[in-house]
Amino acid sequence: MIFTAVYAQSQSKKYKKEPSIGISHFVKDFPTAVKIFKLSPWGWNNEKTPGFNGFYTKGLSNHTDFVTSLGICNTKYKSSTGYFYYHSPKSGNDGYEKLLIDADARVNYKLLSDRFFITPYVSAGVGLSLYNWRYLLPTIPAGGGFQIKIGRHSFCYLQTILDLGIIKTHDKNDTKENFNYSVGFSLPISSLKKSPHINYTIPQKVVAPTVKKDSDGDGILDSDDLCPNQWGLLKYHGCPIPDSDGDGINNEQDSCPSVKGLAKYHGCPIPDSDGDGINDEEDLCPNVKGLAKYHGCPIPDSDGDGINDEEDLCPNKFGIKANNGCPIDTIEIKKAVEKKKSYFEFGKIIINDEAKSSLDSVTVLLAKSPSLTLEIQGHTDNIGSDRANEIISQKRAETVKQYLISKGVSGDRLEAVGYGKRKPIVSNATIEGRARNRRVELHVKQ
Repeated sequence: MIFTAVYAQSQSKKYKKEPSIGISHFVKDFPTAVKIFKLSPWGWNNEKTPGFNGFYTKGLSNHTDFVTSLGICNTKYKSSTGYFYYHSPKSGNDGYEKLLIDADARVNYKLLSDRFFITPYVSAGVGLSLYNWRYLLPTIPAGGGFQIKIGRHSFCYLQTILDLGIIKTHDKNDTKENFNYSVGFSLPISSLKKSPHINYTIPQKVVAPTVKKDSDGDGILDSDDLCPNQWGLLKYHGCPIPDSDGDGINNEQDSCPSVKGLAKYHGCPIPDSDGDGINDEEDLCPNVKGLAKYHGCPIPDSDGDGINDEEDLCPNKFGIKANNGCPIDTIEIKKAVEKKKSYFEFGKIIINDEAKSSLDSVTVLLAKSPSLTLEIQGHTDNIGSDRANEIISQKRAETVKQYLISKGVSGDRLEAVGYGKRKPIVSNATIEGRARNRRVELHVKQ
């Protein structure tokens, strides 16, 4: 019932049944219910009880009707247990027929709407049975039948309802279950109301038939055509295919319907592949970001020194960034490098802070002229054997080489050579002279 109520709210009211009243003839069948539900058969026979029923019905939706009914009949009742059945008169007063009143409220769910001639339906609800004004029993009526259309809003019904008793009052498994077979018909209440008598006639205005027009011949009537004087399509309510951006390419062929474009680009603007703000048709370098002044290409580097012409003070000469793109005078660098010497304590190969500062300035000079290569010469004083002095001078040269490499100078540009005590620059006769001879010199090879 919850399902049918929800379903009823979603239906169209076009075929909803008008409020109607009806009458039906029914027969109650207790013995068959006993057999089906396997109840105690004692006291039952095959007799069936006839009666009459009045009902009211109203449509809730196309497929659901509300029905309430009141039925009256005479049947026999066993007062000692409170159950309906047919009992022999030999048992006394219990065998006499008594009045039985049935009232129920049901919802009929129709498989088809009222516009069909024959409509099958199922029915369920709640009810009460009152016997001899003394015994009251709640029931659940459930069943179904066929609705046959006999007029615009008039119907005939053939149905079978099973009344299920829902309260047990005896230890035996016998209950009031019974089948109710009925045939009846209903008429709408509106047809029973008398229309007031009218003794005059209302003149009818003659209306000329409306001629439906299609002015633009696109197959859509002017009454439904938003553009009645332009040939169009149904999907656009009779108007032509729109061109939202006004570029002359309709939206169905325009890949960019909201932006003006060209037919060659399917309605889109001229592309800018590299995103530099210069469209590909004007960009000499369409895949590389550039500037408009260079026709979409990057700033050029005429001398190929890695410094663009706008930052290169010598755009046609290979130079270095440290000198603003201009070349460095190699001779001057050579002189500056060869002035740098490193001095060592007697028997030591450790570079002191003063020597490190001098070597750091050499790395700057070498960076300005990447083509220069050096020979790093190690020297000693005259104290000690020739062999010992050859070894320590070589180690001093290697130490300087490794320091320059640690500062970013390529090892391929450096060669370390130890000359021992063979090339003094002053006399070794004094302490000061020997200190000056314990040195490392840098000589430019190229």
